[in-house]
Amino acid sequence: MNPQDVVAELDAYFANAGSGMIISNVFWSLAVIVLLLFARRAIGSLLDRRLSDAAERYRWHKVLRTATWIVIGVIVAAIWLDGVSGLATIVAVVAAGLAIALRDPIVDLGGWLYISTRHPLRVGDRVSIAGERGDVVDIGLFVFSLMQLGDGVTGPRQTTGRLVLVPNKFVFTNPLINESLVFDYIWREIPVVVTFESDWQRAKQILNDAVQRHSGHLAPHAELQTRAAVTQYMVAQGSFEPRVYTRAIDHGVELTMRFLSEIRRPREMEEAIWEDVLRAFETEPRIDLAYPTSRVYRNTEEGKAGLGGPRSGNQ
Repeated sequence: MNPQDVVAELDAYFANAGSGMIISNVFWSLAVIVLLLFARRAIGSLLDRRLSDAAERYRWHKVLRTATWIVIGVIVAAIWLDGVSGLATIVAVVAAGLAIALRDPIVDLGGWLYISTRHPLRVGDRVSIAGERGDVVDIGLFVFSLMQLGDGVTGPRQTTGRLVLVPNKFVFTNPLINESLVFDYIWREIPVVVTFESDWQRAKQILNDAVQRHSGHLAPHAELQTRAAVTQYMVAQGSFEPRVYTRAIDHGVELTMRFLSEIRRPREMEEAIWEDVLRAFETEPRIDLAYPTSRVYRNTEEGKAGLGGPRSGNQ
């Protein structure tokens, strides 16, 4: 059956349908909608009593709401198309037209199915995608919502109060960074530069004490979570203990603290570590913080005699 025949059959079907059939279809459609919505509410109340975790209740309510409307759509369509002989052909033609006209929403729906089955992100996860970073607060059929976070450069690493709606299809076309997929911590680094004349070994000890005090207790928890994750991901199990790295740069000795931080408390931990370091440096007469400086170099006055500097006889 070609599309013209399908349209003609539908037109004839609705033209021949009497007022009684239309009223009956409307009645049964409303009855189905009311009955299924009532059933959804009853099942939702049962879930609320059985589930104590708020996030788990939220996920089940989302699944229940989506399934209810899908079932309503199928049953109502069957009521209104009852008696149409070419139903399979009609469905195929309509589906083909929708696939062309609604390509992006269909891909978004495929993204929702992928998210729902493979769980690359869940409600409550902290993710980055398509240049946006935030906490997942909702996953819908076509978009998922992020509570936006500052990038730490133009603003603090805390919520901006703005909600970002991301199309589900982006999980297929953009790299997705999930900070809480494997474990509940993230590595952070804080560089501290002291002058070349400073006692950098003593400074390194102070920094090491600070990161051990604030982050050392997180290592055992991170190790346990990583061991649990190796059944799903090929995660390298290195050391989770904080440490301080040393290197020389152009204006001093750079000491970089590398440590674990809770995903939702990086700013608080960084503040606490910095305050400890600054207080400790105040009591150390042989430690000075360094910063980039500049000087004017006059070769005719300071350079070597053979390279354009002052002649030894004129000195």
